[in-house]
Amino acid sequence: MKLKTWLSVATISVFFVGNTAFANEEEETITPDEELYDTSILIEETELALTEEQMEKALLLDEFANDRLSEIEATIEEGNIEEAEQLMEQYEEYLERLESELEASEEEEEASEEESNEKDDEVERVELPDSEENEQDEDSDEENQEESTEDQDESEEEAKEELRENSKQRTIKLQALLEREDLPEQAKAGIAKALENQKRAEENYLRAKAKKAVSEEDEQEQKKEETKEEIELQDDREEEVTEQVEEENDKEAEAVVTSEQKQSKADKKQQKTEDKAEKKLQKATEKAEKAERKAEEKANKAKEKAQEKQEKAEKNRQKEEKKNGKPNN
Repeated sequence: MKLKTWLSVATISVFFVGNTAFANEEEETITPDEELYDTSILIEETELALTEEQMEKALLLDEFANDRLSEIEATIEEGNIEEAEQLMEQYEEYLERLESELEASEEEEEASEEESNEKDDEVERVELPDSEENEQDEDSDEENQEESTEDQDESEEEAKEELRENSKQRTIKLQALLEREDLPEQAKAGIAKALENQKRAEENYLRAKAKKAVSEEDEQEQKKEETKEEIELQDDREEEVTEQVEEENDKEAEAVVTSEQKQSKADKKQQKTEDKAEKKLQKATEKAEKAERKAEEKANKAKEKAQEKQEKAEKNRQKEEKKNGKPNN
């Protein structure tokens, strides 16, 4: 890491010391025929190599894709169509890398949520001694964890919205280039392909967003069910306490109760026991059915995910075969 950092600092120092004028005009687009172009690409790749967080990498790739598109527009204005076509290939590579980073980020987020849920389940199984101090500490930890998770989710959502907005702006620019009458058909074909890829990326984003919304709804529904079960459990406990009190009262009054009254109370008690058993059986049946549905849904989701990975692997394989079969320029 220290070597990477040194290389990055050295590269950036050479870049800015060698050309102060460019540093003052960072908004100006550098085209491939300029001296500093290779240096700027080297800085981009160094910055990517030093970035470990996937969403940060995605934002960098998005920024660099914007730069490539600006370079494409500049080279087309200069009449250098061949160079623009090469830049278009680089632009598509950046978009593919961007999509891969976003997919990896989504998979990491799903894995993190599953791990968090498993830890929560393990904590619920452990019975700790009840004390007001322990309860306050647990509540404080839970609140801090929830706030941290909410801040992280909000930051990621803002980053995704920024990526989506930038993608829309690039689509507008590509559409404008496609409508130009002075471009050859080969260049237009490359632009049309880029537009198609961006449309696919947008569809993937919307599909992932809808999937996450459904997942959040399921999680909220599960929390409601858990709360309902806790309330029912508390009611059962209160009912047991009431029954114990009634039994104690019955024992005290047993000496003066007639045989007929005893039989009546025995019948009532028997009926109450049967009703309680039936209620417990019903709850157990509902819980088992719910667990079965959840297991089936989880299996279906795992199957869909495996199928998506298989389709993606097949697309990558076809793309790699096509790339290897393409004659070198």
